[in-house]
Amino acid sequence: LDDEAWGQVGWTEAFEDISSSITPRLETRLKMRYDQDYLYFGGILHDPAIFANISSTCHCNQGPGHECDQVIFHDNDFEIFVDADGSTHNYKEFEVNALNATWDLLLNKPYGDGGYENSTRVFGPQGFDDLRPWGGVSSGMCRTHVHGGQINNPKRPTKYWTVEVALPFDKLAFNTTKHHRPRPQKGEYWRADFSRVQWAVSVHGGKYWKEPSCQSCPVPGSPHEDNWVWSRIGVVAMHNPERWGYLQFADDRVNSTSIKRDPQWAVRSIASYIYYAQHAYKSDPSLGNGSFTEDVNALRKAKAEPPVEIPFALDGVCSRMPDIKVGNKGTSFEATIISNDGNFAATIRDDRYLTVSDSIHMVL
Repeated sequence: LDDEAWGQVGWTEAFEDISSSITPRLETRLKMRYDQDYLYFGGILHDPAIFANISSTCHCNQGPGHECDQVIFHDNDFEIFVDADGSTHNYKEFEVNALNATWDLLLNKPYGDGGYENSTRVFGPQGFDDLRPWGGVSSGMCRTHVHGGQINNPKRPTKYWTVEVALPFDKLAFNTTKHHRPRPQKGEYWRADFSRVQWAVSVHGGKYWKEPSCQSCPVPGSPHEDNWVWSRIGVVAMHNPERWGYLQFADDRVNSTSIKRDPQWAVRSIASYIYYAQHAYKSDPSLGNGSFTEDVNALRKAKAEPPVEIPFALDGVCSRMPDIKVGNKGTSFEATIISNDGNFAATIRDDRYLTVSDSIHMVL
């Protein structure tokens, strides 16, 4: 990360805990840049006791002797999540540990909605892979470096490790509505988040041993890993793309771009609110008892826990009143929300698939 291009941009603020207000004990920061073909990520992860066990061991069905995707978060790792079109479907995840072992995958939709992993770990050579030529598109790159001391050696404490990743736009946009024009345009928004999984360790017999005891989690000291993120999720679960932060693309002089608010934010947020309210309604035996509803008044009674609490979300204040259709004997729904100015229409389904269109074109 000592290249001139990286030196021109500043670091993000330090990562925070995924769900609590407790400050993480170790600092993590990130830089980002992009060009015609790639989105670049540079991370710095402070750690006096860097360890990693996963190196070249294969955990997939590609056959012996072949390196491929592994479940990297069993070690301390750095993770990248990108949702190119903000639909919460077909988003990409990339993980790497300090030994530069990687795991990358495509999620057709969040696990909580019945999604599954598309990767070489699951499907062998036919699986999704950011780091190799796949599906006729280019490959990505990744490298890590440990600074000070020596990895996996308690006698030589470390300072930090860095990671540099280049992921091609055509891979990140694969199977999304951005696939026809994968490179983002000026002023465009993508959804993304970044995570650091950190396990507590102790020293036995001159080696590091994982002894889970989280520091900044909701119950400090419990036998879990810590999860530190760029944009707080609010729950200990990264696979909630509607809760991720925003990437705002610009082509101005470096560090001169001002923040521009997403004009679709209101309809997107209310659509997500309806998704959470519908699932809360369905799971409540005293309300839906297994069925969704078209009745907005009934939906107001649900104890929803959306990513953003919006007063009067279902009252036609921040948008026009939602239009909800239920199908398959109450087991599916689709809701449409039009912005107050009529410029945008957001549609969300029971499986969290979210799209936003020009409401005039939608009516036509």
